Amino acid sequence: MRRPEASLVGRLERPWTEQALKTAVGEIVGAIGFDRFALMTIPSTDEAGAEMRPILSNWEDEFRIGFERHGLHRFSPVVRALVGGSLPFVWDAEFVYGFDPDDPDGSPPQGRFLAAHGCLSGAYCPVHGVSGFTGVLAVSGRGPAIAEAEADGLQLLAFAAFGVLAACRYEENRRNNPLTGRERDCLKLAMLGKTSSEIGTILKLSEHTISQYLTSATRKLDASNRTHAVALAAQLGYLS
Repeated sequence: MRRPEASLVGRLERPWTEQALKTAVGEIVGAIGFDRFALMTIPSTDEAGAEMRPILSNWEDEFRIGFERHGLHRFSPVVRALVGGSLPFVWDAEFVYGFDPDDPDGSPPQGRFLAAHGCLSGAYCPVHGVSGFTGVLAVSGRGPAIAEAEADGLQLLAFAAFGVLAACRYEENRRNNPLTGRERDCLKLAMLGKTSSEIGTILKLSEHTISQYLTSATRKLDASNRTHAVALAAQLGYLS
């Protein structure tokens, strides 16, 4: 079988677009036996608040809403494995989500939901960049769990897909960057682990002023907290 990441590069023509990427990834994972895919982020570094959020997928609205309603976007065994490791997480509905094919009605709601939508197995392939966590390629379908070699190929596809998606969004995001120069400066330093006091010392501003800049940036990005704002701004290219 041709390597998935090579298949992606071969299918896309310049200029790259999100729709072309979506179509190409859907065709590639479909050839492997998966019906659904999603490129997802996990913006929070706090495990208690971490959750997967789709940013490009072929999910229908009903599935996306149900995925969140059943808590699958923050299912702790999966999220913990993705944030804390770099290897693909291969799953099937029976062993990970408790679905019992002999007693479907007595199975946990997450397992019943996945089985009802034909998601009996799949994989989550994490992508970790040099500056932190980037995202996850999630795939699912009706077939048996895939082999390790196939999962490795999917992870390489994940790296390629996130790279193309970033390139598609980069220039548009830069043109539409809502952050001021000072807000970007504060977020860049916060990304390096600096406190408001330390940022104030570096920028020669008061800690109160720094907090105001960070609060304003968090509000503009519709982020839940400072850490989330840093992750979103970096992902969207606002800090470049």
